Amino acid sequence: MKNIAEFIAQMERDKCTYNAWVYEKEGCYKQLKCSNTTNCYSFLKEISEYHLQIIIELNNNKLDNYLLLPEINVVTHIGFNNQKITTLAA
Repeated sequence: MKNIAEFIAQMERDKCTYNAWVYEKEGCYKQLKCSNTTNCYSFLKEISEYHLQIIIELNNNKLDNYLLLPEINVVTHIGFNNQKITTLAA
């Protein structure tokens, strides 16, 4: 597990692109659109102030998905499929 600031800083250093999802209802998440890719990291910092659960789906070949929990400042690796969390890392 990492804290959110470290996670975002690493994504920025590695120039990772991502899809962001926020909790919608009944265990499902909806995807957010980040239209300005030059400010995508500041967008992520901003949404972490307004949402209690954020899923980051990295656009890489590894299918890396992370759950951000801003209330406790934690990022953890997850399994994510069909708009639902399927597994949590210990």
